[in-house]
Amino acid sequence: MNDNDMNNQFSIYKINQKICALMAPAFMIATIFITVLMPSTATANANGFAVDGEEWPGFWFTCEFAQRQRPPDDECKMFDDEGFQLAEGRLRYIRMIGSTETACRGDKKGQCFSSGTPAIRISRTDRGKLTLGKKHFKVRYFGCKQVFYYEDKSKYREIWPDKKRCFWASKRRFYIAPYKGQVSIVK
Repeated sequence: MNDNDMNNQFSIYKINQKICALMAPAFMIATIFITVLMPSTATANANGFAVDGEEWPGFWFTCEFAQRQRPPDDECKMFDDEGFQLAEGRLRYIRMIGSTETACRGDKKGQCFSSGTPAIRISRTDRGKLTLGKKHFKVRYFGCKQVFYYEDKSKYREIWPDKKRCFWASKRRFYIAPYKGQVSIVK
């Protein structure tokens, strides 16, 4: 092998070394880019009816067959398409998107879904600053702080407002339960 061949071999070796050195950062950048562009996906991890610091784990939906002052008669097996997320110091209103369920109250197609649905898409809207306490929470919204109390039942959590109500709070009782499937958040 002459000196020219050795120089060529050495140059090829140096080029391959530089390509390998550039591939790792390129792979990391591509991974970060893909992660940012993918829709937000979260597993609703509700440990029973847990309260974890300043949040209730997961996404909580109202029971479809509950009424304003009456608990559900189906043990909350069917969810309304509306619910709440209590996390990161915020109360968020959530809405399930794309239901095709036909067994909803009042024969309203698509306004409910089975609590056993494996995966859903939701939209979220902020509804104010959240402060959790023992058996109650406070929501500050439009300059008014509303206190809500809650009590756990075997299949759902019951929530009701304090008698002193903000202008935006109704007398309605909410009967909610955690959704346990996969959730994609649509922005």
